[in-house]
Amino acid sequence: MSALQGRVFDRFRQFQKLSPSVQEQVNGLTDKVLASNAFANQSVSMFSSVYGAKPAQLVDVVLKELTDAKREDAEKIVDALVLKGAVTLHNEGRATASQIDGFAAGKTILVPTSVKDTTSVWDVREGAIQAGVLKRSTKSMLGVTNKDAYYVANDQRKALYVFDSDVARDATAQLDLAQASVQFDSSVEHGVKVSNSTASEVFAAESKEKAEEWLNSIINAGATYREAFNLDAESVKSFYELKDYDMQGAEVPMSKYKGKVVLVVNVSSLCGLTPTNYPELTKLDEMYRDQGLEILAFPCNQFNSQEPGTHEEIMEFVKQYNCKFPFFEKHDVNGANARPVFTYLKAKLPGSFGNFVKWNFTKFLVDRNGVPYKRYAPKDLPFSFEEDIKTLLAQIPSEL
Repeated sequence: MSALQGRVFDRFRQFQKLSPSVQEQVNGLTDKVLASNAFANQSVSMFSSVYGAKPAQLVDVVLKELTDAKREDAEKIVDALVLKGAVTLHNEGRATASQIDGFAAGKTILVPTSVKDTTSVWDVREGAIQAGVLKRSTKSMLGVTNKDAYYVANDQRKALYVFDSDVARDATAQLDLAQASVQFDSSVEHGVKVSNSTASEVFAAESKEKAEEWLNSIINAGATYREAFNLDAESVKSFYELKDYDMQGAEVPMSKYKGKVVLVVNVSSLCGLTPTNYPELTKLDEMYRDQGLEILAFPCNQFNSQEPGTHEEIMEFVKQYNCKFPFFEKHDVNGANARPVFTYLKAKLPGSFGNFVKWNFTKFLVDRNGVPYKRYAPKDLPFSFEEDIKTLLAQIPSEL
């Protein structure tokens, strides 16, 4: 089975089976047909700016260009224009099989596949190395939904495209893979997650083998492989065994902070607690960094979508607070995709209402030996537990 599934690719394979002379003839007529008056006057609907043409009109255009051609020959040319991907059926929608002929004899309006300021499946056909229908996992206020979507991994463009269908004329989403990472995702069966600093996609394949195939194609199209975190919190003996990633995607082992007192905080830019927490975190950092305090900020958008920005936007926002402590990449702190740092700390220091982070600016204090010490609620401002920090700073690490 081809790695490139879908009607656009099926039809183009049929076009490539046509004789070289027919292909050459179709290629020579493409621009003339698209520039003809057939597309000038017929909007596909009252509310659309897209113009289409009846198949018979395009047949007439071909006959004018090929004066010695018969009508049945012109109809084959129009069919070939669809196979090539110059035009397509309007509102073709989802289908389980590809129509490969009979377009010119039909009554469905034909429209150009390329439209200004949009990216269609046809636009990303060249350079595509994997294409097919997957289950797209999306989050909303109502929970997680898994819905069919059509994905294309393009090596030439170094991008992953998401469409509503395999004949969509505009992309739903697009991820730059040159700066992205890809990993298996356990939140869905046979899941794969692709993410960069601005967006992420989680999808499920039909089998483990298919998930591996997609992951490899996405790597070949420019993404960097990342080992999935599958943390058994009970098996972790120390905070220093954990790792995470900074905003540039570089791996950061928590052993980097060995012998330090570490304050872990899940932060956000739009929370009502933001204006009170950031100034105090900055002040604590200024006062105690040289004595061994390390504040680690983990942006998270799980709480009322109050950290929606990109990594660049987050760092631009916190400039007003003069934050000098490190920020890690934006990610979940609860659920199947929670970072190991939070999975571990939640297990060791459960909250009053259970083993989960309740809101933005939940804080965890870890002593100089990598042992979780105490958890503080979102409304506990940093200076409210300054004495705890001073107590831990006074300790001598048992091993360095």
